[in-house]
Amino acid sequence: MTLAGLREALRSALLDNIGLKLLSLAFALCLYAFIHGAENAQRTMMLDVVAILPPDSSNRQLMTQVPNEVAVTVRGPRTQLDDLRAESLGTLRLDLRNGTVERIELESSMFHVPAGLTIEQIHPSTIELRWDDVVTRAIPVHVPRAGEAAQGFVVKGMVSIEPPMVNARGPRSIVDVMQLARSVPFDITGLTEGTYQRALALERPPKLVTYDADNVMATLEIGRELASRTFDRKVEVVGMPRLATRPATVQVRISGTPEDVATVNPETIIPRVEPKAANLDMTQPGSTFLDVLVDVPRVTAEVNPPKVFLEW
Repeated sequence: MTLAGLREALRSALLDNIGLKLLSLAFALCLYAFIHGAENAQRTMMLDVVAILPPDSSNRQLMTQVPNEVAVTVRGPRTQLDDLRAESLGTLRLDLRNGTVERIELESSMFHVPAGLTIEQIHPSTIELRWDDVVTRAIPVHVPRAGEAAQGFVVKGMVSIEPPMVNARGPRSIVDVMQLARSVPFDITGLTEGTYQRALALERPPKLVTYDADNVMATLEIGRELASRTFDRKVEVVGMPRLATRPATVQVRISGTPEDVATVNPETIIPRVEPKAANLDMTQPGSTFLDVLVDVPRVTAEVNPPKVFLEW
């Protein structure tokens, strides 16, 4: 067959009875669409979950996480599934306001399913819930310190905190084991002698717990660093050197700055009692307890015992 004959044959095949051929093609397409459109298929969609929780006044706390979505598998005609939207099935609403539901079985009746479609599977099919009572308990506030004071200075006493306690509100299983509420540290870096007051924020409480205060006021005092030394010294009886006390010796503890304590000469520490200053009648035999006196310049002196027995 020549090239011209081949072209003529192709033209005849395509164009002869063109109307009948197009009608046949249309019937074929409609038949295909009818057959396949009527086929059953399935489709999985993610649907939103909304949980309605108990009011605060119920003092109930949900301890488990409710899923934000559930997967719903729908079966039905393919053409109907192709037009289906997640909004058509609605939102899964869980009424948890009584605060006691511990298990929810998800069923097809919880969703709006268009006619002709059925729900084959829901995942998860069950939601487990755990609850706890909400309680309020007062717990002490702890203020940690950070840094170091200037050389030669130290913190005197305890940090004063206002308020000293805060109320923690939350699930009983958490609140009952809380020991303290911690604030951010009080930084004493480089501080010298004086009284310092700062507002300090409380650190975030455990999850599901709240405090009734956001910060506390902390006050502390910085003083000079002190040193001390202790000496055993004989008690002198002023004006009556032949008399002796019981006990005859006492401990003298001196305190002050390291420099002042280091310069004290032990020989200058002379504890004494003064019978005449006490207006005692020394003309008759007698006895009494007298305060032990001691003078040490630039330092503080403490005597132990502070009184001794004198007999004449």
